[in-house]
Amino acid sequence: MEAETPTATAWQARARHRVGALFGLLVRLELPVLALWIGAGVGLAALTRRVVDWFVMTDELLYERLAISVARLHSPLPHVHGTLVPNVSQLYPLLLATVFRHGLVPQSLHAAHVLDAYVMTSAAVPAFLLARAVTERRWTAYLVALLTATVPWLVFASFLLTEVVAYPAFLWAMLAVHHGVASPRRRNDLLALVGIAVATFARTEFFVLAGVYAVSIVLHERSLREAVARHRLFAALVAVGAVAAVVLAALGRFSSTFGTYSHAVEGNPFPAHFFPFFFEHLATIAFALGVLPFLVGVAWLCAGLRERSAFAAVAVVTLVVLTVEVTSFDLRFGSGVVRERYLFYVAPLVFVGFACALADRRWPRWSLLIPVVAVAYGFSQAAFPVYDKLNADTPAASLDNELLAIAHSRHYAHLAMAAGTVVLAAVFVELTFLLRRRHLAALLALVLVFLLPAETGYAFARLFRVDGTAGRPLTLDQSVVYDWVDRTVGTRASVTMVPYPNVTADYWAGVSYWWDLEFWNESVDHAAYLPGEFLWTPSTFPKLFLHFDPRTGYANASPSPYVIESEAETRFRISGPPVQTPHDTRGNLFIVARAPWRADWLTFGLSDDGWTLPGRAGVVRIFAAPGQRHPALRVLTLGIQAPAHVDARPFRISSGKTALHGVANQGDRVIEVIRVCVPAHGFGDVRITTSQDSNAFYGDPANAVVAGKPRDVGVHLTEIALADEIGGRCTAH
Repeated sequence: MEAETPTATAWQARARHRVGALFGLLVRLELPVLALWIGAGVGLAALTRRVVDWFVMTDELLYERLAISVARLHSPLPHVHGTLVPNVSQLYPLLLATVFRHGLVPQSLHAAHVLDAYVMTSAAVPAFLLARAVTERRWTAYLVALLTATVPWLVFASFLLTEVVAYPAFLWAMLAVHHGVASPRRRNDLLALVGIAVATFARTEFFVLAGVYAVSIVLHERSLREAVARHRLFAALVAVGAVAAVVLAALGRFSSTFGTYSHAVEGNPFPAHFFPFFFEHLATIAFALGVLPFLVGVAWLCAGLRERSAFAAVAVVTLVVLTVEVTSFDLRFGSGVVRERYLFYVAPLVFVGFACALADRRWPRWSLLIPVVAVAYGFSQAAFPVYDKLNADTPAASLDNELLAIAHSRHYAHLAMAAGTVVLAAVFVELTFLLRRRHLAALLALVLVFLLPAETGYAFARLFRVDGTAGRPLTLDQSVVYDWVDRTVGTRASVTMVPYPNVTADYWAGVSYWWDLEFWNESVDHAAYLPGEFLWTPSTFPKLFLHFDPRTGYANASPSPYVIESEAETRFRISGPPVQTPHDTRGNLFIVARAPWRADWLTFGLSDDGWTLPGRAGVVRIFAAPGQRHPALRVLTLGIQAPAHVDARPFRISSGKTALHGVANQGDRVIEVIRVCVPAHGFGDVRITTSQDSNAFYGDPANAVVAGKPRDVGVHLTEIALADEIGGRCTAH
């Protein structure tokens, strides 16, 4: 532990000496640390390279699209679907762009997972430097580096997530912040601000580190006047930032500066049940670290505040502020579930405190009361959620399955974990009297060195054990089934997809199909929708809404030369010949769209997924072909099916004086063909009616909310196909 010095002058001299020693280490970094990093990277890459599919949607899709836009546009600015988006966390997409510059997505994804392993384990380097600056024992710095490179949250390196680069970026920022607090200089203030900016560029949530730096300075100096005097540059920048924030707030633009997380800085930051949830977050991190190391590490940090330790001030303030921020976010936007995905970054700070406790002249004892009470209370409030597979928001929850299997209920789990926390602390205190310091320190270090890799291995075992979010094994490469677009027209083509529920009665299967289509094909760079229908990606993905002139069929936009529509599409069909592809298009039409975009046909009076509605006629409107100079016959084929529980449902199809009658059943679809006379420069309508309706066995797949709600429907149009051939003259009715 940093010893308390008798005078401020002596303290400053020692702080400057340590800062100088740190920069010396930066210049001549020890080879064992680099070897540790590379070794951890090799081991982690052996696991991450086995993952050949996506797992976290739509996050992975977003960062992949951002990376592809950087590679395509040669611009560091964030673009999705050709539109500039307000994304602050752009550091990871910039890094990811280096592997998405050439080749098909499957090869790029493999390279990204290997790169992720080395980037995430590189956090061992700043962790080592931070520990080396705080403690005088070299072995403790190596211990912190090793623990940092083996935490269970390394499983994030298997996914395309900002956590990969945010982990080391956060620790570099912590290193700079610590030295700015320990050695007040203009240069160190600038380095701290640069570190905070880079960390914020990695993950937006780290903007709070600016406040952490300010509070840590005041807490360490024990005087606001001294803090301002020693950090004049930073104080001036804080004043400028405060004025800018007031101006932006007055203009109503303060929240927009946080990009995709703008909603997170709005509203009440301390909703109901905040404080129990706050301590549950701390308990979750403690649980993942084996409880006792968290207790000992935080106890040392609390004791260090009393002795004016710069690192203790920084670590305690960071731990509190980040936990407050994440707790508020999880309560308001995270469904009230602890998502330590946003908080695990503090683990290396706890490791440094733990290592300092092992190397210090005395063990923390009375200071243990603070973390023991906090963690025990947190366990008494914990939800201990159980998931069938690894939950990327809370990898620590994978341990809940085993805990509840032992405790048999959440009530007993609360009692066991809360009481166990107290007992562990008591046993630790007893051992500090019974064992020699070096023996107990070695024992605790060895336990943690074996515990963390075991947890990490268990997290990966859970990841590989169950099929991924897409319903496929993560280790089974099926990308060749989905990247047919790129293999047909190349990665540099521009293709628009039109999402539609082509998997009947299975909402998530239909959604994931279109996620797959975009994820596995760089060329699918636009998505077109009708307003309010099948918007299966969040607002971070710009939406192009199509509007068609009901008299001519022309669209309001023509975003690309190619378009992909489902063969089951019942709302409109973009005009153009199909692409002859040797690959299986999985029930889709790949169309060379005529410019400007227009529809061959539109429908009216149907549900968005093609059902006739009670008391209404469904209409298929067929437009005249380009250059058509006289009324001409067109042939329309319709596939019609009844709801699953209906054996027979009569229907009528009519166009002018032509009418067809049929009966649909719940099994095979009925195919009907009708000839329609389409006037030149006009349109012909086909009407589909039924005198009966009943409750459908599944809801409207427009979104997850209404997909499970019952609705009344008539018959389902499973196919609308207009023949390309134009018949002879006819008389329009």
